[in-house]
Amino acid sequence: MLYDIVIIGSGTVGAFAGYYAARAGKKVCLIDKFETPHTLGSYHGDTRIFRIAYGEGGKYIPLLQEAYTLWGEFEKAHKIKLFERGGLLNVGSYENDFMQNILTSIKEFKLNTKQLNAKEIYENYGIRVAKDFFGVLEPDTGFVYSDLSVSRAVLEARNLGADILIDTLKNVDKKEDIFTLHFENKEKIKAKQILICAGSFVSEVLNCFDFELAPVSVGAKRKVVHWYESLGHYPISKLSSFIIEFEDDHFYGFYDFKDGLKIGRDQSGQLINSREERKDFGAYEEDFREIDRYIKNFFPKIGSFKKGSVCSYPLSMDNDFIIDFLSENIFFIGGLSHGFKFAPVLGNLGFKTLNSGRLNEDIQKHFGLNRFKI
Repeated sequence: MLYDIVIIGSGTVGAFAGYYAARAGKKVCLIDKFETPHTLGSYHGDTRIFRIAYGEGGKYIPLLQEAYTLWGEFEKAHKIKLFERGGLLNVGSYENDFMQNILTSIKEFKLNTKQLNAKEIYENYGIRVAKDFFGVLEPDTGFVYSDLSVSRAVLEARNLGADILIDTLKNVDKKEDIFTLHFENKEKIKAKQILICAGSFVSEVLNCFDFELAPVSVGAKRKVVHWYESLGHYPISKLSSFIIEFEDDHFYGFYDFKDGLKIGRDQSGQLINSREERKDFGAYEEDFREIDRYIKNFFPKIGSFKKGSVCSYPLSMDNDFIIDFLSENIFFIGGLSHGFKFAPVLGNLGFKTLNSGRLNEDIQKHFGLNRFKI
């Protein structure tokens, strides 16, 4: 079988790339080691934050604004709710770089936000912070349902004619501008173009190519999240999600819509090199300590710890996305440690870039591989 586009990785980005490519009439194959949805990658655990006033820098905001539109369009087209727009609250001190970046982005992009003081934060949302902290509320953002979003994008790609292949890629070769992909169980398929968006363990995919590629280095971090009893004090009707900056780090999480108040910590976790190193929750003492010893200071009304879960985040060398051609007709999107909110815009970008053979200059400038060359 000869495909116009083979997409390696049908998770966060690949699912939507498959959808947009199939919608455009391309012959598409989505490949993954595991059937969607699964708990062995980066997107499981029900929810991922969506925000536009972005502490990571203004270069992300045009993508976020487009992603916001695309999430809404996908929901409307398929009559499904994927996005809870109940508000996102950023909290921190004025000296914090993350918060200053947020204030800069609000001014530069004229974003709809509201500032609150520490008293208002506690009275409205039950979050207790130091008196010199302030909050920035984005009333129109919140979170997306991550597992459901990936599953639905894959389903709609399939409905539009895309093939789904669950197998382990073994090697790839190229002859006369056609790629041949060989698998552990299926003999082979052929492709005119390849989009690689395989997440945390993309090195497994890159090692399958026997021709020269531009250098790409994406690692992985084992991440944990906690759920606590909310005892009715932190319902989703009050707020969708939050980020609290402290000690050059931040807590992030989601108000209770099903299993309690969900909380993670950004900088915690272990760097890992393989799937086998991603141990289950509780394998490390810090799985409990890194969140539990702080969180009741910020959320004094929460109840007991309920459960924990583990996922893995892909990390580039500088924590920014990598979006670039690796060679002619091979395009790569990776290093998405804070990337789920971008899923539809990056999926669409991957397809459009392969289709046109040209990468947007701003994307190349901010996220291309040239930034790593000395």
